[in-house]
Amino acid sequence: MLTATVLGVGAVHAVQAADVADLGKSLTPWGATVAGNAAGTIPAYTGGLPASTRPAGFEADSGFWANPYADDKPLYVITGKNVDQYAEQLSEGTKALLKRFPDTYKVTVYPSRRSANYPDWVNQNSIANATRCKTTNDGVSVEGCFGGIPFPLPKNGNEVVWNAQLHYKGESLLTSGQGWYVDAKGSKVLTAGVQNRGESQYYNKALDPATFAANGLYLTQLNIYNAPARNVGEGNLQKYYVDPVKNPNASWSYSPGQRRVRRSPDAEYDFPVATSGGAMLYDEIYMFSGKQDRYDFKYLGTKEMIIPYNNYDWMKSTPDQLLAPNHPNPDVMRWELHRVHVVEATLKPGMRHVQPKRRLYYDEDILAAGMSDAWDSSGKLAKAIYTPSYQLYDHQVPHASSFWMYDFATGVYYHSSIVGAAKGLRVSEKLQPDSFFTPESLARQSQR
Repeated sequence: MLTATVLGVGAVHAVQAADVADLGKSLTPWGATVAGNAAGTIPAYTGGLPASTRPAGFEADSGFWANPYADDKPLYVITGKNVDQYAEQLSEGTKALLKRFPDTYKVTVYPSRRSANYPDWVNQNSIANATRCKTTNDGVSVEGCFGGIPFPLPKNGNEVVWNAQLHYKGESLLTSGQGWYVDAKGSKVLTAGVQNRGESQYYNKALDPATFAANGLYLTQLNIYNAPARNVGEGNLQKYYVDPVKNPNASWSYSPGQRRVRRSPDAEYDFPVATSGGAMLYDEIYMFSGKQDRYDFKYLGTKEMIIPYNNYDWMKSTPDQLLAPNHPNPDVMRWELHRVHVVEATLKPGMRHVQPKRRLYYDEDILAAGMSDAWDSSGKLAKAIYTPSYQLYDHQVPHASSFWMYDFATGVYYHSSIVGAAKGLRVSEKLQPDSFFTPESLARQSQR
């Protein structure tokens, strides 16, 4: 059951002083409800995993994080046989997967652990953003936001999506992983081995709101590919802005065969991502990515849902351990009951997209984590996407930057950023110079 009043699309963000006063008290600084639920199945928030967390097996700077909840036992297991008993807490995609694969797919539900923990300076900025941050250009842009969750008290769907797009994942993150495509017969294809450097000027502590607003570049990503053989030496660069109307998001690619960098104008919306084998669309990355101008985003409130959560074992899994026929191996996936923000995206009149309807479920604590469903033009369920999460506890970073997708029409699934196949993740507070994220730099690094 949804617990907030449905707000009209484009509702004006108008935060009441009384609501702001609740942040850091009955609400977390990022706006989640501190109290647990009435049934006791979702606990109260008590601060998350502290930075001093050191479970058995933890190795600093190894690229991987030991599971602090390794001793937890499953509460129950959902399969195709008992799915109807839990239907209210499952997404349409999850229910469809359970019914399509009743003998092999399952959802193993563990005790809910609210592990998210943000640095104090991020929390302070999240509270400040409640009164200084606003959407413009019909929700497509934001202004006045900096250094924290932009809308801890969201009033419409665009604000919830911006919370995910501007979520905190550290100032600088180096990810080494692989992307895999698995067809309906179970054949596995390595589509990408990649080293990704992602940095956020939005969370650059050396800046202030006014300095950041000067150009509004909130995220830069540089990818260098090392597999498969045909893609070795390729690379791409992406830049995302808080006002993509004034400063359009931009992408470049480098081809070693042509030895040149080119703009990639098609790298958005429903254009297929080549490094996913064409399985993913650009705006499906992380459930929704890019410019918000093609959909009306309606905020449907919060709801208790079973989502992938605290997936430390999944994070360390190799492709052989993770990639089963038909769907990812459910034995390495942990699910928990959490409150999520529900957003329904409906294609605007006159706009085109192969998915005219989508539903997004974002966790209330780790605001980019969760799952999504999408429907095609005939109204059939088309895809389900899952973005599991885990806390990088020693860095106070709630991580949700890998995902997997199932296509109900083709039976194909795609899994991004399997870090267990490579060197994992590296978190740093040291940002690269601006010259690192340029087309010229992309060409140099691709040729190394």
